[in-house]
Amino acid sequence: MTLPYEHPKWREVMGEALHPGGEALSRRLIRLCDFPPGARILDAGCGMGATLGLLVEEGFDALGLDRSDDLLSKAKQKGPAVHGDLRDMPFEDGSFDGAICECVLSQQKKLSPALSEVARVLKDGGILGVTDIFAVNRGYDSQGRDGSCASGARSALELHEAFTIHGFEVFFFEAYPKLLRECTAQLIWAGIIEAPIKTCCSLSYGLWLCRKLGDEGSLKGRYEIEGAEKAAG
Repeated sequence: MTLPYEHPKWREVMGEALHPGGEALSRRLIRLCDFPPGARILDAGCGMGATLGLLVEEGFDALGLDRSDDLLSKAKQKGPAVHGDLRDMPFEDGSFDGAICECVLSQQKKLSPALSEVARVLKDGGILGVTDIFAVNRGYDSQGRDGSCASGARSALELHEAFTIHGFEVFFFEAYPKLLRECTAQLIWAGIIEAPIKTCCSLSYGLWLCRKLGDEGSLKGRYEIEGAEKAAG
């Protein structure tokens, strides 16, 4: 099955970054992650390798991972990259000092397998930088998972809970609704997607910085979320 972001016109409109904000937002994400010099960084879902190339340019020991053979062939021109699924990565525990996930989590039917794997391959204290689409309200109806980013959008609260449950501490968040609106308008103008009349005000684009905690911190996060859910129920 051809993935939405493999559409040739999608690349024409979005550029190599394939996500709202393009290279400028990717550079901001890398800067905010503040990885140590020469750190081992995983670009999980590297696509055509735009961010992988930026990481290599900045002197990091970067490695890309993607499930699309088509996109991966282009990513390998930017830096080292391997074929693999985010839900079952071919890396040993604690292999990386940091990780980047751009417009990847919204492609997952379930967050747990992907976040469990990212947590597994990161060292304790490692930084996970995420940019992705999110629903403004928790009750957003995705109307199924058809492979598009919009259909996979979760609320900011749901994502925060998922990060916490899987052993991450969210320490920074920014929203960029304007970038998503501009991107959507470009895709509609190019005839790639139809105008999302019902959802145009329900979605936004965000940037998260998360730190992987040790086992004690991970358990504490799970208990806090479980306690909040019980109180709400």
